[in-house]
Amino acid sequence: MNIRVVQPLHVTIRDLPSTTIVYTSVLLQQMKGSYNDQIRDGFENIKDWARQQGYDSSALKVIGIPHVNGTQLIGYECALELEIVSLNTEDVHTKQLPGGRYAILSLEKDSATIGETIGRFFAEYVPQHQLIVDPQRSNYEVYYEHVMDFCVPLQ
Repeated sequence: MNIRVVQPLHVTIRDLPSTTIVYTSVLLQQMKGSYNDQIRDGFENIKDWARQQGYDSSALKVIGIPHVNGTQLIGYECALELEIVSLNTEDVHTKQLPGGRYAILSLEKDSATIGETIGRFFAEYVPQHQLIVDPQRSNYEVYYEHVMDFCVPLQ
């Protein structure tokens, strides 16, 4: 008999500051192939850009902003936290991620379980803790070496 143990969700509620990012967009709906490869290429492109500007990209916080239509991932912004004056080139843009109250789901960077864990967060944790997600602000992901924080804005 195969019994699967469901891991507990690791969630904290915190006030996060607003953050300036530089980013490049990946439109997944229009592209074929693996989303993981396309997103990885997007992060390599923004890191290459930062290095060309004289920044140590390994010292910058890596942030991803998924764009979904229902449950379908259709786009992704590959970003670095970087305090920079407004910039808009053909491929690289800046914007401010709004601060405020967020639920932060910490999880291992395992592509086989990330989607399921985030699904459990919305299906189980949010209603059980009576959280109200703020639809005016985007969810975003902060990547570290082995883990990621999935940040969900709350009202």
